[in-house]
Amino acid sequence: MSGTRSVSAERFAARLRQRRKRRVGLALLALFGAAVVGAGGWLVGWSSVLAVQDVRITGVEDEKSDEVSAVAEVPIGVPLIRVDSGEVADRVRGLPEVGDVRIKRSWPSTLTIAVEPRIAEAAVPDGSRWWSVDESGTLFDRSDQPADGVPVLIAPTEDSAVLARAIGVEVLTGLPARVEEIVASVEVESAADVRLILDDDVTVRWGTADRGEDKAAALLALIEDQEEQPSGYDVSAPDRPVVVP
Repeated sequence: MSGTRSVSAERFAARLRQRRKRRVGLALLALFGAAVVGAGGWLVGWSSVLAVQDVRITGVEDEKSDEVSAVAEVPIGVPLIRVDSGEVADRVRGLPEVGDVRIKRSWPSTLTIAVEPRIAEAAVPDGSRWWSVDESGTLFDRSDQPADGVPVLIAPTEDSAVLARAIGVEVLTGLPARVEEIVASVEVESAADVRLILDDDVTVRWGTADRGEDKAAALLALIEDQEEQPSGYDVSAPDRPVVVP
């Protein structure tokens, strides 16, 4: 019996030693893994190896790239992962001609600022100068000449009139071809008061941007019925259009 107990004790001791070795091995592996993760975190978040060295601007003309870069204020030498892309994008969106911005990190050291410029839908006169206006009613790119190839929108230029301008653009860009070809310009006083100025100087009270197709049909029907040119038309309520003598 004593011999049997001795063998059992030795086996138990051997198993115990194996368990201890496994535990030590696992502990060392865990320490090594933590060291690797820590080194990786330091490399990405603090080392200059993955820091910003190049800022690329896309979507704008070359002469605008320097302006975008200056406004973006991307910190050269700061690790890419630590650059606040939201703040960079917000600063660039502050430029009037910028519609939207996307920021992309390209490892190891490049930050790309992709600019989506505003698109001129109409030209708004402002004294002797002209603004371009996009679909949101935002004014941008003031110059001595109206933007090429866009219609004229006569609208207030105050910041508070952005909705009125947006409605004016919606009406202007949504006109059916048969009406668009006889319109010289569109005037907007408010979101509910849009008017068309026809080529023959006749004014059409259009109202809001709603029911554009119905208003266009009513206007064309009124024009065809007239033997003499009236001073204006009112199709703001297309079911009850009116000729203004």
